[in-house]
Amino acid sequence: MSATKIDSLSSLLDLISATKKSGHSLYFRGQKKRYDTVKPSIDRNGYLKNEDVLFKEFIIRNPDEFKGQRSTFEILTKMQHYGLPTRLLDITTNPLVALFFAVESDKETDAEAGDFIVFSIPDKFVKYYDSDTVSVVANVARRPYGELDVSKISRKISEGEEKKKWIKRFNDHAHIQYLLHEIKDEKPYFSHAIEKDHLQSIWCVKPLLNNRRIIKQDGAFLLFGIDETKKKLANYKKEEFEPIRFAVENKQKLREQLELLGFSRDKIYPEMDTTADYLKERYKNA
Repeated sequence: MSATKIDSLSSLLDLISATKKSGHSLYFRGQKKRYDTVKPSIDRNGYLKNEDVLFKEFIIRNPDEFKGQRSTFEILTKMQHYGLPTRLLDITTNPLVALFFAVESDKETDAEAGDFIVFSIPDKFVKYYDSDTVSVVANVARRPYGELDVSKISRKISEGEEKKKWIKRFNDHAHIQYLLHEIKDEKPYFSHAIEKDHLQSIWCVKPLLNNRRIIKQDGAFLLFGIDETKKKLANYKKEEFEPIRFAVENKQKLREQLELLGFSRDKIYPEMDTTADYLKERYKNA
């Protein structure tokens, strides 16, 4: 299946039909070219070392944008919208939106195949924006780089130890206590214990439809936890939703077909400056 190529809308529909599974939801992502990994922008260029600093500095410089906003996940979605590196990865429920991004016009990448990515996500890993699990993982962004390390706490329950006692032992760890403090600043009523597996997973999150771009793009996000320490992002697990990738060819023809279906740059990016750029290009020397 990994060798399958998309060069028409019919081939796109065929592969989507082939990846559907019971108890799973399909999400999609498109990229102008294939990169080595499918990871959030915070994992590039050493940004992860300064994630907590980026988070705070962006708010300091834009206080009015975040006035009264307590949800860390919602703050991260706004930061993602403005291009700040975060531990979120943009995905969509609409395969045509993902295809648009895979064939989007770009002189530097037009000669290369685009990358169409399918995530078949077990429903248990799909959460809403206000989920407690989402709060736990989103607040990892606030913790300093070297101050969230649970690698020395075994996931295995000791012989004769009850699961409840193991969870208490995990939550008594100093680094988890600091994370709990961040969560309770957002949700004062939060009393649930953090589970290690939750912290070390990747979650699909349905956001609030509170900006035009998310609405137009049928947007959702993958929220990445940690891999033992904050120094590494959580990995995809094959039994969960490892991405399936397809090469996209015939970009120009696909762009034309998508525009006939209403998927043009000004519709995907509904800001007025994008609309102006789109109209200028379309009617230049017409």
